[in-house]
Amino acid sequence: MTPPRRTAAAALLTGVLALSLLLPAGPVGAAGAAAGAAGVSTARPSVALAAAADDLAPAPPRFRRCGGARCARVPVPLDHDEPAGPEVRLAVLEVPARRPARRLGTLFVNPGGPGASATSFARTAGRLLGPAVRNRFDVVGVDPRGVGGSEAALCLGRAEVRVPRTSFPRTPAQVRRWLDHDAVERRLCRDERIVDHMSTADTARDLDWVRQALGEDTVTFFGASYGSVLGATYAAMFPDRVRAMVVDGVLDPVAWTTGRAGEGTTVPVTTRLGSDAGTREALEQGLARCDQVALRACALAGPGDALARWDAVADRLRADPGAAGRIRVPHDVLVSTTVSALYAGDLAGVAELVRQVERALANLDAGRTGRVAARALREAGSPTGPFPGPYGRAPSAYVDGSFHGVLCADSVNPSSPQAWKDAAALSFADHGDLGPYWSWSSSACDGWPGSSEDAYRGPFGVPDPARVLVVNNAHDPATPLPGALALRDELGGSPLVVVDGGFGHVATGSDPCATQQVRRFLLTGAASAPEVRCTAEPLFGP
Repeated sequence: MTPPRRTAAAALLTGVLALSLLLPAGPVGAAGAAAGAAGVSTARPSVALAAAADDLAPAPPRFRRCGGARCARVPVPLDHDEPAGPEVRLAVLEVPARRPARRLGTLFVNPGGPGASATSFARTAGRLLGPAVRNRFDVVGVDPRGVGGSEAALCLGRAEVRVPRTSFPRTPAQVRRWLDHDAVERRLCRDERIVDHMSTADTARDLDWVRQALGEDTVTFFGASYGSVLGATYAAMFPDRVRAMVVDGVLDPVAWTTGRAGEGTTVPVTTRLGSDAGTREALEQGLARCDQVALRACALAGPGDALARWDAVADRLRADPGAAGRIRVPHDVLVSTTVSALYAGDLAGVAELVRQVERALANLDAGRTGRVAARALREAGSPTGPFPGPYGRAPSAYVDGSFHGVLCADSVNPSSPQAWKDAAALSFADHGDLGPYWSWSSSACDGWPGSSEDAYRGPFGVPDPARVLVVNNAHDPATPLPGALALRDELGGSPLVVVDGGFGHVATGSDPCATQQVRRFLLTGAASAPEVRCTAEPLFGP
């Protein structure tokens, strides 16, 4: 996905994140209580984990040239509790510092997902983070276990159930097909050895293993979206090994893992995260700005209410699937394309899509041929999003378990499909058509076959919170601001950068002020102030 109204650097990151996620307040201690109540073990203390990792010194990677970078396959223990046991090989890519004489160390990067490739991101991260960072750091991406070039969670087998063709289910028949496919995914992934070792804590231990293999004493880290969960987990498990860490587009790790006040066993993780509320808020705020500009800047500007027009189109497509089919914009495509455009901060694309759908429906009602141009869908954003699982799902020959393998290992969830039905209904009531899009993305976790034995579920406080910079757009749809505020508090008061008026998923690369703060922090290890409020450029131009 290449958003048309963002900088080239921002487009690089957004494209990765499109394949790759937010919030109740409460004490950090509630996380541990919820985990215990759910009867699920948390990870061992970080001191014990560090000792286990240090028992066997990793060998330096054997790098080879690969298209302007250096690539290696690094063996790590399949189970870090058994460092001398079976191994899994991780794909590692390093882009060496351009000025090695002034090198500061290794910068590990992760673009999120879970399921996105860190090695692919490492190739382009230098353009996102700028020449000063590229000059002084070896930029390293480690594909998490189960993902990309590392041992992938490709669950092979024959699926007897037709693949759902909607980005989320709405009708009873669609829900049945969705749940049937969840069962197929669980069955196919059951015998994959990697599925028992895919928690974020496993990946954090892998990062520390690679750190040792590279001969580094500390880690500098940039993580976006789900990468913020990986960063928070690593900082909690190995706090003395963090030199400087930036997390942008932030998820609340307590909501991701256990939820608060025991909600993990009753509320699905993808409801707890609050992306449904964040997406609706971003749509409302963005289209409110559309109402205030000229028609040439926003296709829904002028008399009337742009948000009401989006809602009216969504209502019509939901209530009249026949008309939706004839104009070739099913209800779920409108929703998923809108979310994709909100990811890119492209409200003008949303407005143009709505105008095209209105025209097509009007032509249809008048007895003429109505069809939305494919160009309008492409310009608004392809119907994809942060969760790789639900979009078209997987072909019948295999299931990609990289997303659910991580999410389901990390998170406490209800044990009945009814919980997802209830969550989707409540989300629709509270946040309209955009809500259920998120609710169903974790339904495969009900009965997921992978183990949570080594998952880390808090606490997430660190001795020196000044080493972690928390960054967020004010109107990020997938990771709304409350997630960043929650993580800052859980860490113990980390420095914070907020882009007021900022739209789109992740601020680095799209907002000059936030990008400058990120670069400064990575280079110096110090924030310019405890809290920085950047002001975004006008959404629809001056």
